[in-house]
Amino acid sequence: MPAKKGSKYLNAKTSSILSQYNPEDIQEFLNSGEFKSIIARRLGIHIKAFNAYIREHNLTYKTPKHKGGIQPNAKDKSKKKNLELLIEEPLDRFKRLFQENKQKRTLQELKDGYY
Repeated sequence: MPAKKGSKYLNAKTSSILSQYNPEDIQEFLNSGEFKSIIARRLGIHIKAFNAYIREHNLTYKTPKHKGGIQPNAKDKSKKKNLELLIEEPLDRFKRLFQENKQKRTLQELKDGYY
């Protein structure tokens, strides 16, 4: 059953789920170091309703720091490298690609033994 127009939350299910928790419990979830979307999904509510609840109760949230995997700086470096390749002069790019392909062919011929 959808909520009445002008209601704070998206539907009755969301408001009943949030009524089971007090703001201190939600603040503990926010302090756990997980993303808000993951917490909302675990509670079974929509992220917009969760954000509205956070605003309504003046709760604080800090985004979690990056854990393992590819670091954000590594992504920036790859984008920068791709940008440099696009800016490269056409003749210089052709020469570089020609050398790379020649080296690949030579290595493949040595590996396969076409003598």
